[in-house]
Amino acid sequence: MKKILLLVLIMLFLCACDAQQTDLDVPKKPSAVPDKAFWVGGLDGGVFVLIAKNKNLEPDEYFAKIYYASGDIAYEGEMRLSPRGSTAIDHINPAIFQGWDGDTLYI
Repeated sequence: MKKILLLVLIMLFLCACDAQQTDLDVPKKPSAVPDKAFWVGGLDGGVFVLIAKNKNLEPDEYFAKIYYASGDIAYEGEMRLSPRGSTAIDHINPAIFQGWDGDTLYI
């Protein structure tokens, strides 16, 4: 009897667990967003990111344009790795970016 009760409790627990969708739907890129921009986001949304590097910037400095899914610009300007003096990153690799909170682009 204890085994049956345990089995029923386990089944109830498993049925109560919420299965979340893990596929990330990347929205269609609006025409205002450059082709080289890539999607950085998660289940709660995201942004398109375009990171550039030029010789006039320090090794830990980059120029970024961040676009909302609508194509509107969320941010445009210089970005610096934290902590200062960090080694350069592979800024064209979308896999290293985790998200944008409106202030910080997380890697």
